[in-house]
Amino acid sequence: MKYFILAGEKSGDLHGSKLIKELLILDPSASIQAWGGDDMQEAGAELLIHHKELAIMGLLGVLQNIQKLKGLFQKFKKQIHDFQPDTIIFIDYGGFNLKAARIAKLQGFHTQFYIAPKVWAWNKGRVEVIKKWIDQLYVIFPFEKTLFEEHGISTHYVGNPLKDSIDSFQADPRFTEENSIQQPCISLLAGSRKQEITAALPVFQELKAQFPDLHFYVAGLKEWKSIYEFYQLNVIYDDTYNLLHVSQVAIVTSGTATLETALFKIPQIVVYKTDWLFYSLAKLLVKIKFISLVNIILGKEAVPEMIQSKFTASHISIKLKQLLEPNSITKQNQLKLYDELAQIIGPAGASKKTAKLIFESTSANQAK
Repeated sequence: MKYFILAGEKSGDLHGSKLIKELLILDPSASIQAWGGDDMQEAGAELLIHHKELAIMGLLGVLQNIQKLKGLFQKFKKQIHDFQPDTIIFIDYGGFNLKAARIAKLQGFHTQFYIAPKVWAWNKGRVEVIKKWIDQLYVIFPFEKTLFEEHGISTHYVGNPLKDSIDSFQADPRFTEENSIQQPCISLLAGSRKQEITAALPVFQELKAQFPDLHFYVAGLKEWKSIYEFYQLNVIYDDTYNLLHVSQVAIVTSGTATLETALFKIPQIVVYKTDWLFYSLAKLLVKIKFISLVNIILGKEAVPEMIQSKFTASHISIKLKQLLEPNSITKQNQLKLYDELAQIIGPAGASKKTAKLIFESTSANQAK
């Protein structure tokens, strides 16, 4: 069969690559075109557009890129028309992907969405949008299944694909020596989008200056290498898991990485800063108290959040000292809550389960 997969950012590329590998086991002669990244291409997809072209954040980012977005949607419409896939799979990145799903559905294509938009956090009106444009929905948190099914959406709980990635990770014994890692090692995860990285790095550099006895390492992405080079920071490119594995504490830009850090059982401080207009509107719309996935899933503050005006070296330093104290109660409490989180997330196997359901749904639709 023919599959078209759309992943709009780095984490979606990772999950998409694992999904592609499982699909090709079930359907070895499959033809796959995709918007994604290097991982999806290596897994066997024909990459049409790299997710870097979709890296638009915040309301100002959208307003500044309206013509670019229109052009991307026109490309998408033409590409699926020319390819005629048996199904189109959207991975995360709800704001963009739901608009693309509308285009696909209006052309009569079968649509499936993996890693549902977080409507429980904000913009619950998206539920009706999902119902209208998505045939099958695959969710990664147990509570999401009931939420979507109550609205008549065909929903499958598949588990969390991050467990697949972390459980299959094997630490490189040469990593510490090859990268001259010294202890105490503090990892700095600045995010995967340009705007996130540029907001985080100046603060990280200031923080490093405040702690000359600690060793800070940025988990960098080679695609943004030119940004990191402006700062006096040690950068380890494209090897976040090995860096986390040897870290005592991590300072993490809010997103998927907060959950990865927790599943690695590394104490963390969550940080985030976006444009003031987007943040002001989000405060009016968001229905939850927290920004990090760890706290959202647990429903309580397991990890500290330094957001907007609190994302400063002085604020972070207070929390960092607490996590580095010998026999730190703050650290022990965080690790205890990580165990609770792991129980909620459940076992590995999401990629395989999702691929099987997608294959079966696509085959059934094709047989109609």
